[in-house]
Amino acid sequence: MAGPVKWKIRNIVLGVLLGSFCLYTYHYLTKCGSILWKDCMGTNRPKFLCIDFHGGMANQMFMYAFGLSMSIQRNLEYIVPKDMMLTEIFNITPNTFNDHGFHSGSGFCTRQYEDILDCGYDSSFQKLPSIDLSFKGYFQSWKYWIRYENELRKAFTFKPWISEMADKQIRNIMTKRNATYKDGTTFIGVHVRNGDYSNKHFAEFGYRLAPASYLKNAMDYFRNRFNKVLFIVCTNDLKWTSQIIGKEKDIYLTPAGNPAPVDMALLSLTNHTVMTVGTYGWFISWLTRGITIHYKYPYVIGSDFSKQFHSNYSDHFYPGWIAME
Repeated sequence: MAGPVKWKIRNIVLGVLLGSFCLYTYHYLTKCGSILWKDCMGTNRPKFLCIDFHGGMANQMFMYAFGLSMSIQRNLEYIVPKDMMLTEIFNITPNTFNDHGFHSGSGFCTRQYEDILDCGYDSSFQKLPSIDLSFKGYFQSWKYWIRYENELRKAFTFKPWISEMADKQIRNIMTKRNATYKDGTTFIGVHVRNGDYSNKHFAEFGYRLAPASYLKNAMDYFRNRFNKVLFIVCTNDLKWTSQIIGKEKDIYLTPAGNPAPVDMALLSLTNHTVMTVGTYGWFISWLTRGITIHYKYPYVIGSDFSKQFHSNYSDHFYPGWIAME
């Protein structure tokens, strides 16, 4: 009986493997058939670049920036899905495979490269040829796109409803505090990220929170540099932030409830920036284009998170920003 049982098991396994192969082939030809046919016939077609967009708003901003730069350098069509969140926030127009006459899942046909140094710069990506490309990762280095910074700033122009809401809010703040740009007030945007980063899994991975002493030092830097300052503070941990800095007279702590894009737009209207940790504060600083103070120690030395950076932070933090502890 052992013989027939073995044959039966073998046939089942072969059947499963054959079925899986047929299913894969079917999906591959369904999604990639048009591209394969054009390539086999020698018909000209656009070459494509795809990004596996995931994570929060600022993470996707880094991904988009990387993809924009790579696509411009290689003259590739940059695929931007219709449901990608940044298309609802910025001056970014969706560009899909369907728009070019191909199956919506044609990204399945492209060779995928993965970013293993999420907060550093991998020069090997610059050596890739002008073929269909797909990328997965975070790509959190300004070095990837610095040559196309002007194009990126145009893309990261807020939708009118966001800009209008942010403009209205900063005018209300000025009225409440009797301060304007014209009266010599220097406005400092402060973003305090604390809430989610205090979770256990972030701590175990090696994320560090900026302490209260850092915020004091960073804010004192601007107090000493300018005659009259007003700090406009946004945070995802209102309770902690209000206990630490909320009672100072030159601080305006924004209430909770603002959509994340509006907070970013609001703080980008200030003159200079204090960021703590995280990519959200990073892009607030970059959009503001003033003096930026950032926390000097974003990770625990030797942690898994630390391995995503180079030995120093120069690949990640924008040139000219000031590290402080």
